[in-house]
Amino acid sequence: MNSLVSRIILLLGACLLGTSGAFACPQAAGLADYNCDGDAVVVVIGDSLVSGVGDASNGNQGGYVLRTQTRFPDAAIVNQGVPGLRTLTLLKNLRRAFANSSTSKLAQDLIKADVVVLDLGRNDRWNFGPPAATLRNLKRLRQIIQSSVPRSGGVAPLVVTAVLMSPNRGSQSPWVKELDNLILKSHSVEHPANLRFDLVSKRLLQPDNIHPTSQGYAAMAKVFVSYLLKEYREYVGVLRQDQDNDGLYDIFEASRFGTDPTLADTDGDGIKDGNDPTPAG
Repeated sequence: MNSLVSRIILLLGACLLGTSGAFACPQAAGLADYNCDGDAVVVVIGDSLVSGVGDASNGNQGGYVLRTQTRFPDAAIVNQGVPGLRTLTLLKNLRRAFANSSTSKLAQDLIKADVVVLDLGRNDRWNFGPPAATLRNLKRLRQIIQSSVPRSGGVAPLVVTAVLMSPNRGSQSPWVKELDNLILKSHSVEHPANLRFDLVSKRLLQPDNIHPTSQGYAAMAKVFVSYLLKEYREYVGVLRQDQDNDGLYDIFEASRFGTDPTLADTDGDGIKDGNDPTPAG
């Protein structure tokens, strides 16, 4: 096969692959591909509001995570919700998981993740410590995930701290409200903390004044889907530069693909690196 025919075949293949590129670095399954592996993986870690307790439409489980999975059927929206989970317990669980990362589902999910959402802290009220202590634990959780994943062979995911949907009972409600204010104040592009579940109406809580109704979980899913499509994508655009606009993030070009982050077509064959099956030649 002569070189002209080969080039035509490559160009046709690139067109069929579409704008997301051979490596799907800009996005995969409709979501930003933060670790540039061609898959979209979102892991949500939290308590009973993550596992979906009270979701009558789905057998008392699933909640907003399941509904978000339905919106992105080709992505993996992983539910790591454990009823009653507190931040100190998760700290222990993470250390144990990464000590046995090859056999731990939690560790394996995190190693594959593009983004990890931490939606917990409300149960810390029953430790009778201040909300500031829970915020410190949330930051420690983020640090453990982002440092342990690379040591286990993955790419550190973006970790988002959720602003909690507040319960509506006793002393827990004002305690969570104070924690939410602290979480919001900690927000930055590098460490997002503005996934606003606190804006979901308390009228969508069940009679226990803790867990959402099915309609409440649907409202949470709407917030989450919007966040993944807007804020998350914007942060990835800032944190994952593509200066030559070739569809590959600069941070991975030389190390993973052997390409030049300043050249859109490293091997000069007329195909942008992100659409080229052999971008380095």
